[in-house]
Amino acid sequence: MNSQPDIERAQELERRIRVYEQLEELKAWPGALNAVDYIATTLMTLVLVVGFYLWGY
Repeated sequence: MNSQPDIERAQELERRIRVYEQLEELKAWPGALNAVDYIATTLMTLVLVVGFYLWGY
């Protein structure tokens, strides 16, 4: 049952596993959010919700 698509899928999975293992070795993940990002997102959401509430009031 090892057809060509199965072999290619297995090779792609192996490649992705290697990439994630390399990323795990880094201290900081590229693109990972930190506390400042979460606080800013929460504040922007709060401002939008309150703003639209007051606008429609």
